[in-house]
Amino acid sequence: MSSGETSSSGSEEEKKQVTIKGVDKELYDRALQLSREMGITVGELVNKSLKAFISLVDVTNKAVTSMAQALSESSKAFVEGAKGVRIISNVDELAVTKEDLEGLDSQVTFRGIKRLVFSNDITWELFNSKVSSIIMCDEVVLPKNIPKLKAVEKMRFVRKITVTQ
Repeated sequence: MSSGETSSSGSEEEKKQVTIKGVDKELYDRALQLSREMGITVGELVNKSLKAFISLVDVTNKAVTSMAQALSESSKAFVEGAKGVRIISNVDELAVTKEDLEGLDSQVTFRGIKRLVFSNDITWELFNSKVSSIIMCDEVVLPKNIPKLKAVEKMRFVRKITVTQ
């Protein structure tokens, strides 16, 4: 074991002595006071603070990534609209039948629908040819004859997928 490191047996983590240069004196004094009030060492307080900060950075990075994906999906929807893809959006519940899809003269994107239900008479071929994408829907209900994993390739930000029996 090198100098400056301590180790104990059992489940305790290995700890290393660390010197951090450039710590603000007033900030350190406040941390020392806070650690005393909490009944822990300054090292424990710093460890907890660093864990909380790193966790916050991780959550923030995930949120930024999620927002970037949502913006990307929005721009894709704009492009789809420009290409003639119909966009059906912002409906609480929508039941789509074979006749509904057959009646379309272009592909369709379903966006922001809480519960989207496809009827049992819709074939994979019809679904695949008419449904461009399904985006930001809470629940999508598929008939059992539509291959779920193929259908999922058309979905983004869908919370739940149910297959009817």
